[in-house]
Amino acid sequence: MLLSPSGGKWYHFNTMKTLLIFPAQWYPTQPYLSTPYLTAFLQDKGWQVSQRDFNIESYDHFLSAPLLRQAENRMQESVQSLKSKNSLSIKEKSTLDVLAMGLKFSDRIIDGVEEAKSVMRTPERFFDFGAYQQADMVIKSALKLVSDAYAPAIFSLSTFESGTRAEESTRKAHETTRDVATNPFIHLYENILLPTENWEDYDVVGISIIGISQIIPGLTLARMVKEKYPHLHVTLGGPIFSVNAGQLIGHPEFYDDFCHSIVTFEGEEPMHRLLSALREGDSLHTVPNLLHLDGREVVQNKERVELRFEELPNPVFDGLPMDKYLSPYPIIPVLQSRGCYWGKCTFCTHSFVYGHRYGKQKTMAMVDELENLMKKYNTKYFTFSDEAVSPHSLNDVSEEMIERGVEIRSLALLKFEKIMDEELFSKMKKAGFIFLMFGLESANDRVLALIDKGTTKEVERDVLLKSHKAGIWNHSFLFFGFPTETRPEAQETIDFLKKHLPFLQSFWPGFFFFNPESRCL
Repeated sequence: MLLSPSGGKWYHFNTMKTLLIFPAQWYPTQPYLSTPYLTAFLQDKGWQVSQRDFNIESYDHFLSAPLLRQAENRMQESVQSLKSKNSLSIKEKSTLDVLAMGLKFSDRIIDGVEEAKSVMRTPERFFDFGAYQQADMVIKSALKLVSDAYAPAIFSLSTFESGTRAEESTRKAHETTRDVATNPFIHLYENILLPTENWEDYDVVGISIIGISQIIPGLTLARMVKEKYPHLHVTLGGPIFSVNAGQLIGHPEFYDDFCHSIVTFEGEEPMHRLLSALREGDSLHTVPNLLHLDGREVVQNKERVELRFEELPNPVFDGLPMDKYLSPYPIIPVLQSRGCYWGKCTFCTHSFVYGHRYGKQKTMAMVDELENLMKKYNTKYFTFSDEAVSPHSLNDVSEEMIERGVEIRSLALLKFEKIMDEELFSKMKKAGFIFLMFGLESANDRVLALIDKGTTKEVERDVLLKSHKAGIWNHSFLFFGFPTETRPEAQETIDFLKKHLPFLQSFWPGFFFFNPESRCL
């Protein structure tokens, strides 16, 4: 037995146990791959590791009558408080109107929320468009009730925002993770989710925060676990910390509040080395990719490691509640590759996070994994979650699936490439790729060149047309406001969308903003 540096607990060499958590708030339709990959790798190294998806568990509770009734009560209290005032500001009058509208329909929403979840999880009801539309409206309205009850927080299917920009400040994060008036996760964790786990059985808890919408919910969970269970070593990880690691240098109070360490960049080998260091009583200075406290100094260890992706074990989904996701069948995320085969887009941070390293699975191994997951979870629905699947990989995987008779239904993320032809998309459709998501970004050649996208407006048009002719649904992401983009250039993108709507079935516009580690900075 050796003394751990995380809180004075004596560890037995063979009994250290780790719990990996994916926190709220993220999309509720399928698992995310961070904890399944870490779990598989660490178990392969002989560690005792479990995983939980607090994201879908949080949704399941927020979308329930008990918690929605609590939200309704909070709204009623706010209404009474506002009405008791002698006069109201314009903002207060607006708030009163919003609360009154929500309360007008709250009974109907609350009474219908379990039915709505059932529709989303039942194939014959999910694919009835009328039933789906009604369920979707009820679920979104239920989350709006939570937002109204905890205003100015914003809670929806795609985001959680504090309303005070607490995601951008360690001081505000300290306050918001304790503010029961605006943070709905405090009550949820305290009274519902935390009591369902045997925390004394664990020695290490890892929390994966991969997006901005998870920062406050994830840090709230980290703070509460760290305060309530001082024997635990709490470590955080995810691309949010990789990109923003420099902002946490010089802020020891962040570690006082939320964690003992932070794993940056790829986490598999660093987590293995962290567990080894804790078990053996070694200094945390020996762990690669790690930020931690040394006295009152925040230290960023210099050693950085990345593993060959093709040598990692396949992710495992054991322990995740596959029946709770809001989808009619289990949807399994998979990766054909890690990193980006292009890796040149000037706005992107993926190459920074992955160390400009790209690796991909062998074709046979990829299709073997698909077949195994199909049998284990009785599903044919998958998401290829690569940053972008290369045309060559798509061709080879499609051919292998066709040859084996593997029948899937999947989406994939692609980059526009001139070599994408009718034959490729015909194979992909036959193999089961029914939904493709393209990074369009812009339809102006000058802007595309500035982005270093490696494509042109003409290629974008031709690829979308060929994919559409194969019977595939095309979706594109785009943004406006890339530096030096002019109004006529932005209009060119809008005109492109209008002109090509017949074979561009959906798109998601946004506004450009810099990440700290973008290549163009």
